Amino acid sequence: MIRSITLAGMLLAILFVQEQLLVLVPQFQFTVVLIIVYAAIFPYKILLPMIFAYVLLDNIYMGTMNYLYFIPMAFAWLALASISRAIRHKPFYVQVILALAFGFVYGWVYLPARMIEQGVGIFWVYLKMDLPFEIMMAASNLLTMLVAYQPLRYSLEKLINEKI
Repeated sequence: MIRSITLAGMLLAILFVQEQLLVLVPQFQFTVVLIIVYAAIFPYKILLPMIFAYVLLDNIYMGTMNYLYFIPMAFAWLALASISRAIRHKPFYVQVILALAFGFVYGWVYLPARMIEQGVGIFWVYLKMDLPFEIMMAASNLLTMLVAYQPLRYSLEKLINEKI
């Protein structure tokens, strides 16, 4: 148990730091693939606190501790982790489809906050303006899943199963 918690802390650091390092590359990060890999390995009791800690760290670091952004972000990443955990034994293409769809869903979860801030009339404008970014995130998720998921999952499973 201590080994799993320690590993989860180290993986949380990787999750947070990779996003900060890639912040200058629009809509490109390994966050989705990492969360899907983590969900395949860790039980909910470790996975969900790790993802919540990631969201909290990200919001503190970026200075966005506003409930209109924190709540949708926490909902989106915790939902991705939970769904990924639930489908971890499904064929790989199912996980790829989830990652692809998440590129769009992640943008949509912020729509209610935008409507609260800027009015209900922003609905279609927001969807239209956010669509290019959603497409870029979906493409990034597709690419990272196809390239990195299998090696990352294999390496992490090997690390966890190693006896010290």
